[in-house]
Amino acid sequence: MSFYGKNFLYNGISSEIYGLICASIDSSGQESSSAGNDVEIIEEYILRRETPYFYGVSYPSKLEFQISFFSEEPIPRERVREIQMWLFGQPTYKQFKILQEDLMDVHYNCIFTENSIITVGNEVVGFSTTAKCDSSWAWGDTIALTKTNATGSFAVSNKSDSIRYTKPTLTLTFTSNQSNVSIQNTSDTGRAAMIFSTVTSGEIITINNDLQTISSNRELIVDRFNSKYFYLVPGTNNITITGTVGTFVMSYIPARKVGA
Repeated sequence: MSFYGKNFLYNGISSEIYGLICASIDSSGQESSSAGNDVEIIEEYILRRETPYFYGVSYPSKLEFQISFFSEEPIPRERVREIQMWLFGQPTYKQFKILQEDLMDVHYNCIFTENSIITVGNEVVGFSTTAKCDSSWAWGDTIALTKTNATGSFAVSNKSDSIRYTKPTLTLTFTSNQSNVSIQNTSDTGRAAMIFSTVTSGEIITINNDLQTISSNRELIVDRFNSKYFYLVPGTNNITITGTVGTFVMSYIPARKVGA
């Protein structure tokens, strides 16, 4: 994917401040780039067996791509320092968003490495770098589902492009005292239900299923929780709630396989 003449955001700061746009040094028009999603096959060959034992796949690589930033005018040396402090040497992944019509709901979490200054004559006109992402794909805007007085069964569509589990954050607000409240994704075959032995009126429980952490505005939530977490499978998920959740909120950031 090419980003020609596009403004961008990095770490919440717009490139328009510095007069930079995304562009390419190579003007041939045809190029290839990583699609991400590479897999490594895990299997074992045994003597006298024609086919290997297949154990699954792993995802060893992360998305990375080369990109250049240019200014239509020479960049003063003092501004070069400001730009380098903004773009390069960040201690953690930062959000990189191309302001392009077909990518408005997509961002990359990346760190820029292998950085170089592009000069014409003795004047700086741009920068070349490699974006190394935190995963095999880009990310979309946060998706949130809210249901009031949630009970019984309902269907949820997982809109992530990943074929692996999506691990949402759940925020559960209760309006009455209850016992043995459970939440289960029956589409996730074999996974036990998430169960709370007791909940109280006014209690707000937050579960980060990715980090497997839980918190509450009431005491002893760990003692009342069975330590079973909630995941979404690709496609349609059938959710069953036993008891009543006054306000049920599920949110996640979907994977987006747009390549680079």
